Amino acid sequence: MLPDSLLMMDHTEGLGYTSLLAAVAVADGRFTDEEMSGYESRTASLLLTPMVRERLNDMLESDFDVFGFLRELSPDSRKLALRDCVLMAAADGEYDPAEIKLLESICTCVDVSKETLEELYEWVREGWQWQRRGHAILGLTLPAPTNQAEVAPEA
Repeated sequence: MLPDSLLMMDHTEGLGYTSLLAAVAVADGRFTDEEMSGYESRTASLLLTPMVRERLNDMLESDFDVFGFLRELSPDSRKLALRDCVLMAAADGEYDPAEIKLLESICTCVDVSKETLEELYEWVREGWQWQRRGHAILGLTLPAPTNQAEVAPEA
């Protein structure tokens, strides 16, 4: 992912942000290699200590306070976290109903409309298309998409 204002977060905000990503990654009770890759990529960009896998494993086995994590973030950081949570939810190729429910709850807490959430789903689709175009330019083949994240999640 490209650098952005995420790099402006302090350590406390960074931990809250990574906790939100982890909550979305494990909302369906598991985390895939794709989710792990996305999670590690984002946490690495914050230059946090290497506790990534342990944090996810701990979250799989416990309840997590998403709203507590949100309280640790500034208003702008909350919105960045929402953006990247949508990307995290799509990382394994599908939007699980538990992930969608969690994303909608986050939207409510950060005062973001459902229309804006839909725009974020579209942003993810456009990003995937952009990546496929890069492969096409080079003549590389990719497996045909067989996932639900290519279309907006059903309400």
